[in-house]
Amino acid sequence: MAQLPIYSDSYRPSSSWAKRLDEGRKAWPAEALTKAQARLVPEWVAGLRAYDPQPEGLSPAALEQVARWLLARAAAKPDGRDALTLDDLEAAYRELIGPDESAVAWRGDEGRPQVETHRPASPAALPMLLEMTLDWFATDAFAELHPVEQAGLFHLRLLDLQPFAAHSDTLTRALASFYTLRAGLPPLAPVIGEQSAYQDAVGYAFQMITQPGLELFARWLLAAYARLDAEQGEVK
Repeated sequence: MAQLPIYSDSYRPSSSWAKRLDEGRKAWPAEALTKAQARLVPEWVAGLRAYDPQPEGLSPAALEQVARWLLARAAAKPDGRDALTLDDLEAAYRELIGPDESAVAWRGDEGRPQVETHRPASPAALPMLLEMTLDWFATDAFAELHPVEQAGLFHLRLLDLQPFAAHSDTLTRALASFYTLRAGLPPLAPVIGEQSAYQDAVGYAFQMITQPGLELFARWLLAAYARLDAEQGEVK
């Protein structure tokens, strides 16, 4: 199988953020986090909507449907080797756009470059490239990566492919949480106010400089843990 045009060797967790996430996971083991996940949905939805370039066309209710679908999907098979499929990607898109069964899920135009040198794949090539991508995300090599690294690879590759007919980048940001959720971590809820840092990280990632994006994702996860800690303190 051909390698993806991403250098996975550059996805190495720094000792700082990886250690802090391990501490958060110990403080919030899987069972406790599962019970608390629903409390993170409003901030997750608000962050996803804030990062969308056309938020007026994206209702909070639709994004909440996606978030709750993803929470259920990640919990359906508690296995670190569980993998998203094409059917999963289409199901998430249907959750986003609502009951219009006639709507086409996949991009049919030439797409929008993420950076000056980026050329999205042609619509005709998308099915094959998506299948190859999802197959690669189910390999032993991918399973050995840290969940934040897995989310980063998924996020970058789907930003590259732009597979969805509408709100593709937003749905990609949402779906990247699958890899943290299945590992017993919180969702990757974008932190409002870090849009500029996010765009910088995306630009670096398309130059194969991946560490800024990984550190940003880790910061979002640590912010989620901090919210849960704060709520728990208020209850006490």
